[in-house]
Amino acid sequence: MVEKRLYAQAVGWEVLRYAKELNTHELAQKVDSDAITLIKEIKAILDDLTLNDSDCFLKIDAIVRAFHKYDLPTDRHWELE
Repeated sequence: MVEKRLYAQAVGWEVLRYAKELNTHELAQKVDSDAITLIKEIKAILDDLTLNDSDCFLKIDAIVRAFHKYDLPTDRHWELE
């Protein structure tokens, strides 16, 4: 796990170095677009009446899956990473 995180960090720095050469406005638009898409997905999950249980486990699981789809880590469901 440590090796994976170190590798990801090294790759991340290289991507940031490369991104500085790109049009930052276009890059920011892509990040904003992904963020808005994720928010829309979460809203749809919260509005989904088929994901209805008293403790909201179904909705929580769906939201966690949405985060993982965008490679966003969560403290919940570490076994899915």
